[in-house]
Amino acid sequence: MTAAHAHEAWRCGDCETVHDNEDDARECCVPRIEGGYLCPVCRGFLLSEEDALACHNWDPEKPIPPTAAELEAAGQLRLPL
Repeated sequence: MTAAHAHEAWRCGDCETVHDNEDDARECCVPRIEGGYLCPVCRGFLLSEEDALACHNWDPEKPIPPTAAELEAAGQLRLPL
């Protein structure tokens, strides 16, 4: 009589789909990245440079405004809402 063996499998760490093949599990939810641009005012991510510059009608002739972290580091406090 032979002993039963459990079938080896691999699970995707993102969607938890079970695969019979280790390579399939690794490639299941491969990270996908997109290139884009940040709005100079709100730092929102947009896919085109034109959209990023138009986000808050920023004038490219003006300096880029400091981030909240930069303002806090300089001593400016946030006002409670």
